[in-house]
Amino acid sequence: GVYSNHTLSFAMEHRMSLFILQVPATKYTYTEKIDGQEISKSYYRYTAVISKNVYWQENPCTARLLMNTNTPTASDPGPYEYYYKGNRKTFYFDYSQLNLQPGKYTVHKVGDNEAGKEEFRSLAAGDYYMQDGSILPGNEDVRPFHDELQKSCLGVVFWVGEIEGIHWTQTGRLKGDRLLMRDHPECVHGMVVAMNDASQRAVWATGQGATKSTYGWADSFNEFTLGEQADWEEIRKSDTGFGYCSSRLMALYGSRHSDTAFPARNAIATYAGEHPVPAGSSGWFLPGKNELATLCFGMPTGFVDNYKELKMLKEINPQIDKATGNELIGEYWSSYESSTVVWFVNLASPYYDTKPKTDTYKVRAVLAF
Repeated sequence: GVYSNHTLSFAMEHRMSLFILQVPATKYTYTEKIDGQEISKSYYRYTAVISKNVYWQENPCTARLLMNTNTPTASDPGPYEYYYKGNRKTFYFDYSQLNLQPGKYTVHKVGDNEAGKEEFRSLAAGDYYMQDGSILPGNEDVRPFHDELQKSCLGVVFWVGEIEGIHWTQTGRLKGDRLLMRDHPECVHGMVVAMNDASQRAVWATGQGATKSTYGWADSFNEFTLGEQADWEEIRKSDTGFGYCSSRLMALYGSRHSDTAFPARNAIATYAGEHPVPAGSSGWFLPGKNELATLCFGMPTGFVDNYKELKMLKEINPQIDKATGNELIGEYWSSYESSTVVWFVNLASPYYDTKPKTDTYKVRAVLAF
């Protein structure tokens, strides 16, 4: 064929317009004493978005919407509905008044409240931890949020601040979960228990792992990769009662012992796949002795005299129930182990003890945020 030397050139331009809606949101601030230091902390209050909205809720303050400016009426998103401080509110989208431009973005503020307005309120056990990482205060009337809690609530806060001189962020010798703090330094607010069990029946370990201490093995193992060695150093410096570092130790052990599986931990990995968590959280893990004891008895150590009161669980179970989750009942594994046994809690009696790794108990996930 014959080729001509003419050039066709044209400019590509966006026909879409980005509409950014600033929704009323409150940032709560408070102070907390950890290791003798007053530390200032903050979190966002949950703004419940009614499910049928087509906007992308980027964070508690911001919703985004891409609009085709060629066919505005065809892509009319309809009203944006949300709950704020217990009141249902509606923003009516009016294309003609918003002056949207192709290839540009437009910011619109909803309501009188500045996005991110600050108020004082301490985080509390019994608060609800939501899918976007914000908090719905658990001491308010949460009935208007019933459907949202069922759909968007990940769990209930059960540990806030330092208890009995123990906190996962503490940096003294063998205090805190050093691995958690290295991987997720932003997770300083609280610990959350999942809404539902990850398993109703799981053995803790199979194969060699059922008769060996993962810690003892790691202590004498000298073929870790550089990354694994760095992990082990943090685990070694941590309080072994914490679950995030213990769960990593199980993974290290399993990677070198093909006959060994950790079904309790695997159940949590499955649960995590079905219940994704927001950025700014640790991800779900098997609670250690510290987390499980605090969740049930209200303190990580020193509960010998009052464990029968199930002090914390009496606050947490009704909150889980209100959000239509499964209350904690029965027998639960922790990740706190020695060679052949693991620490567990029986909530029926109630009592705590160590049980063989080949026994079968329930599993409930926790996370830090």
